[in-house]
Amino acid sequence: MTPGVNLHILAAEFTQLSRSAFFEPAFQEFSEKTAESIAHVLEYSASYPDEIVRQFQHHVWNVLQFVSGSRSNDAPHEAQYVLRKVLKEWIYEDALVSSASLNNFEFFVSLTDLWEFVGRALDRYDSGGYAPLVVRIGSPAAYKHRPVFCVPLFHELGHFVDHNYKISETSVLMNLAPAPPGITDEQWQNLNVRHRMEHFADLFAACYCGQATNLSLCAFAPANGDSHTHPSTQRRLAVVDDFLNNRSNVIVDVLQSALVARKQPALSVRYSEPTLNCFDDVLTYKIKDEAELYGIFLASWKYLHAQLTDRSAPWITPDADASTIEKTVNDLTEKSLRNYEIVERWKNAVNN
Repeated sequence: MTPGVNLHILAAEFTQLSRSAFFEPAFQEFSEKTAESIAHVLEYSASYPDEIVRQFQHHVWNVLQFVSGSRSNDAPHEAQYVLRKVLKEWIYEDALVSSASLNNFEFFVSLTDLWEFVGRALDRYDSGGYAPLVVRIGSPAAYKHRPVFCVPLFHELGHFVDHNYKISETSVLMNLAPAPPGITDEQWQNLNVRHRMEHFADLFAACYCGQATNLSLCAFAPANGDSHTHPSTQRRLAVVDDFLNNRSNVIVDVLQSALVARKQPALSVRYSEPTLNCFDDVLTYKIKDEAELYGIFLASWKYLHAQLTDRSAPWITPDADASTIEKTVNDLTEKSLRNYEIVERWKNAVNN
C-alpha cells in the first residue's frame, strides 16, 4: 500500500484517539497533534522527498501501537503509573509513558522518536514548539494485571534514561581498556557500549526494585552467556549484587562517573521494602510513600515465591494450585498500587 493511503488511514486512527473520552489529556493532545502532522504531510507531500514521507509513515505506524495500547485495558496500568513516578526523578520535563501489549513473551523499549523526526525532517511544518518525550514500552499482554511480573519494565525504562543522556556512551569515552587482539577499536567500543547499556538498565531497575531485578532476570534468562549485545547473566547478577551490597565494582564506578559527567543523579537505592503480613488475610497493603510504592514490587515477588514454596498463607487451600497463588498475590499487589494512585489523585483534586 502506498504511503499516502496509509497516512489517510493513520490520520483517521489518531483523530479517533484524540476524541476518546477514556484517555489521559496528554495522550489526547499527542493524538491530535499527530493527526495534524499527518494532514500536513498529505497536503504537502509533493514538497517532501518520497523517502521522507515513507519514513514518516513508518514512525507513525510505530507509535500507533503504543498510544492505542495506553488507551485500552491491555496496558499494565499500575506499572505504568509507577514508571511515570520514576521517570519524573530523571527527566525534568513532562514525558508520556505509553505501552504496547504483545502476544509474545518480550519486554522492550522503542527508542525511535516521532517528534524528533518531525522537527528535523518536516521543515515546512510548524509544530508550535510541541515536541513531547514519549517512552514506548512493550510487555506481554498476559501480564497486564500482573505487576509482580512487570519488574523488567524498570530495566526498559533504564534504557530510555540511558539513551536520553548517553550515559553508557559517555562511560566508554571516559574509561575503556585497550581492545584485545583480533578485534578492531570500533568493534571493541561498540561491544562495551552495548554491555554497559545492559548493566546500566539493570542497576537502574535495582534502584527501585532491589533484588527483584536479579530474581526476574534469573526467571527470564537464567543462564545466558556473553554475546555481542549482552553480558552473561552471571556477570549481570554480580554487578547488581555488588551495587546493592555496597561492594566496589568497576562497572558501577564507571557508570556513576558518567552520571556525574552528564550532571545526573547518582544510582542509589530509592525503595523501602514493606512487610506484607496483610496479604496472609487477603487484605491489600496501605502504601505509605513513594519508597514503598517502589518497594512493593520486591516485597510481593518475595511473598509470591515464599507461598509457592511453603504455602503458609491461611488462604491457600489444599487444592490451590500455583496459578491460584500467583493470581491472588498479583491481584493484591495491583489493588495496593491502585489504592495509592486513587488516594493521590483525590488529594490532588482537592488541593487544586
